[in-house]
Amino acid sequence: MKHIVRTDSLPWHPKHFPGETAQYGEFKALWEEHGTTQFEVRLTRIPPCGGTNTKYHTHTQEEEWFFVLEGSCQICIEGQWSEVRKGDSIFKPAGDFHIFRNYGDTPCDMIMIGTNIEGSEVLRKDEPDPPA
Repeated sequence: MKHIVRTDSLPWHPKHFPGETAQYGEFKALWEEHGTTQFEVRLTRIPPCGGTNTKYHTHTQEEEWFFVLEGSCQICIEGQWSEVRKGDSIFKPAGDFHIFRNYGDTPCDMIMIGTNIEGSEVLRKDEPDPPA
């Protein structure tokens, strides 16, 4: 366990889904550095030009919170697209489908904190059409 982690010295790791070659943004796994067990915390970078960090999905029992550090992007929660930008706080309750997309030309960096709930499942479905 580490009480203090110097995040600027940590490398960005590419995010991939098992069995896929596509990259879904980058992250810094702070929960691993600190050794947290009740929640997961990471720095997430969503690439520009239509990039994302995940697929349209939900966690059946886990809540998530995001804070935009730099840049801006779109989030879709339950089919509703909204712009988020530096300084915005986003809460996603358990069971709500969601995805981030960055239609800008610079990365969007954020903090993500999610609860670890035993038995929670991740469900996926087709992503809604992009915002107008």
